[in-house]
Amino acid sequence: MWGYLAFEPAAAFSLRPSNTTANGGKSLVCPTPYAIKMALLDRLIRLYGVESMEALFPVVRDKVIYLRPALATAVNRTFQKVLRGWDGKAGEWTPTIAQREYCFQAGALTLAINLDADQGVNAAILDAFTAINYFGRRGSFLQLIDWMQEESSPEGRSGFVNLCQASGRLMSGGFLQRMDNMRADATFDEISIFSPRGDGGRESYTVILPYQLRHHGFNHTIYALPEGRE
Repeated sequence: MWGYLAFEPAAAFSLRPSNTTANGGKSLVCPTPYAIKMALLDRLIRLYGVESMEALFPVVRDKVIYLRPALATAVNRTFQKVLRGWDGKAGEWTPTIAQREYCFQAGALTLAINLDADQGVNAAILDAFTAINYFGRRGSFLQLIDWMQEESSPEGRSGFVNLCQASGRLMSGGFLQRMDNMRADATFDEISIFSPRGDGGRESYTVILPYQLRHHGFNHTIYALPEGRE
């Protein structure tokens, strides 16, 4: 059994690749499995408490996530003035210029997640998903607009890509994205930012999204799904 969740973007999306520093200006065009699962864990903790969530952690960690991206994504590049590095002698923050990318998406993006045999677990996860209002950077708001359960797998469906494994073959016009996911042996302490043993518990790989380049300018790039995959 699979759950299909459609999210409508309500604001610009931004999420830097996990192998970059805070100074990196590039953004991914869709959330990673790691970002989705961390958002899910956050809501499960808020709804049911840490102890209950720790029992559900292996279930969330092992979820397989497919994604059908939005119909089109416009990646806007801009420069912002930011404050970085406290200057103790001057007694002030150091101003500098940083590049940032923000993705404006047209149409809903759909997640497909394998469901558990325990209906109580499925209900808890659905409750958590309905409470999620952003993936990636804070402010990348989105809204759950539809949810359904189906027996059929998303594998082979038009536009869907398995985000939890590296793409095994190149596709014509595909768009490379660096993804990260929780390791199969990751523990709750490893992904917890409050644990001294926390190291992220993640693995990285490359996935090919079914996007084609439609337009490129000096401060923006537009990608869209090819005809027949909308």
